Amino acid sequence: MIGIFGGTFDPVHLGHIGLASAVHERLHLQKVIFVPLGIPPHRDTPQESPQARVNMLRAAIEPYDYFELSTVEVEKESPSWTAETLSCFAQQLPNETLCLLMGSDAFKPINEWYQWRSLLDYGHIVVVSRVGDDIELSAEVAEFLAQYRVASLPQDSTGGGRILWLETDVVDVSSTRVRQVISEGGELSDLLPQAVEFLIRENGYYGYQ
Repeated sequence: MIGIFGGTFDPVHLGHIGLASAVHERLHLQKVIFVPLGIPPHRDTPQESPQARVNMLRAAIEPYDYFELSTVEVEKESPSWTAETLSCFAQQLPNETLCLLMGSDAFKPINEWYQWRSLLDYGHIVVVSRVGDDIELSAEVAEFLAQYRVASLPQDSTGGGRILWLETDVVDVSSTRVRQVISEGGELSDLLPQAVEFLIRENGYYGYQ
């Protein structure tokens, strides 16, 4: 099984790396492919450029031989839809089972995504939440989860069509928090991979001074 992990990564932080590492270990994934977003269809434009975010992400995952980077979305000149991206990966990797990785905060409004129900046509969804988090879902999303939720994904799992909810001790950090700390001149070592912190300082990303 191969993990697909999308997001703006504005910037990538220890929470992202922890989530991907935890799922890789728990599910014995072959690898996790990080897919930074180019033009977002439903949210504000990322603060840093696609190239800057790609540079930080490449530096963050360099120590891990089971992480890869795909620029398929940042190379598009139109908004990227997760359903379309996952469909492309399914076509490129027809003999692999895909797992779309996301945090519980991303899963909560999944019914607002473009062709969201079709995601399960191309792979499984793996939702990661922090231990003890109380996530309130809308009736529609709760029904979706109840219909397709499984307790585990066997190693011989093929195709897709299931939702796995994992609780793990991921770092409680967000990109919004990182940008706030930068603006306040605060300490970043507990929030970012060292290589990402270096690039932010070196290039003045997010107005770092």
